[in-house]
Amino acid sequence: MVRKILFMPLGIMFGAAAIGIVYPLIGLPGAEQNVIPRFASQWYVGKGAENKPTMQYLVKTQQAEFSAEMQFLDQRDDGQDVRVTIEDKKTGQHIEQTLRLGKAYLFVDAGQEIKPYTEHLETTVFWARDTILEPKYLVVGAEWGTIYIGKLTPNLVITQYEDTKFGFGSLKTYTASYKMNDVENKFWVSDNLPLPVKAEFYTLDGAPDYSFELINLEGTS
Repeated sequence: MVRKILFMPLGIMFGAAAIGIVYPLIGLPGAEQNVIPRFASQWYVGKGAENKPTMQYLVKTQQAEFSAEMQFLDQRDDGQDVRVTIEDKKTGQHIEQTLRLGKAYLFVDAGQEIKPYTEHLETTVFWARDTILEPKYLVVGAEWGTIYIGKLTPNLVITQYEDTKFGFGSLKTYTASYKMNDVENKFWVSDNLPLPVKAEFYTLDGAPDYSFELINLEGTS
């Protein structure tokens, strides 16, 4: 009985030592952090929306180029109110409207004037909602799921943790990426911000498909 009591802590100690040796080698959330993945922070679409940030993006697609400011407002049982301001870089059009963002992160009540832009937002900035269906660990090397593109099924993986510079300053970000043949698509997330902060996506032949980047951020600590 005594032997068992003495032996079990030794096994735990050796197991903990092995974890301590392995995980620093695979790259955790930054050199200053040394955490076991199960204790690492997790990210999901909508995380931090309750803090009511204001996020302004520059969005570029094959058809459009515009800035979209989204001010997160009060949360409701069926979603959250968002004040959306659009500045079209090609036509000069300016649109402001308060919309409801459903729990599935789709705009529920977009008017006809703003709808083309909300549809672009749903297929670019909000793209991750169709892939990140549950909280995912913010750990370099963590797999975030499988992407289905025709017969291609690449894995989405966290590949980098770094300080990323933006026009308004810098954010600690995690890069999630996947490859289609030799083409790499990737987007960046920052913990406690509800949407990706940057993305670069390409077609199968390597031509630019769409990109977006956060150009202003307010309302966060």
